Amino acid sequence: MEFLQPTFDWLGASALGVASRDSAWIFVTAETAHFFGLSLLFGSLLVIDLRVVGFARFINMRDAMKFIPIAIVGFAINLLSGITFIASNPERYGPNIAFQWKMGLVIIAGLNALWFYFGEHKDLVKLADGEDAEFRAKVIAAVSLMIWIVVIILGRFMPFVE
Repeated sequence: MEFLQPTFDWLGASALGVASRDSAWIFVTAETAHFFGLSLLFGSLLVIDLRVVGFARFINMRDAMKFIPIAIVGFAINLLSGITFIASNPERYGPNIAFQWKMGLVIIAGLNALWFYFGEHKDLVKLADGEDAEFRAKVIAAVSLMIWIVVIILGRFMPFVE
């Protein structure tokens, strides 16, 4: 991610970077927000993806899809708090292999989510209670779960692979 290092350096020199290094509360607040955002994101995806895969057919599909905005809010919280992390210590994140893999998988997860939303969503909300989703939708949902589990694990690895 050397090509992003100038952006990371700019973030480090920004008011956010300076403030996050000067105040113990900003980083701690960002960590709390990141955990909260992850809980919203992953919790929502569990409801959606487990329903689509077929493990939670007792959940009405239209009701499961109502969690999409909550997942988006969780992702936005994680994006903003993650930017705060980078701004607080840009030299730490760019060369970190766990961070690089995590960001690559987040991009893939985002593309997967777009495919799900724009390609499968309209058919899924038409399913009757307990009805099975198409195989393609099940694959997208299973891939989503796997990617986000690995993203969480990589996030925990980041301090240990510096």
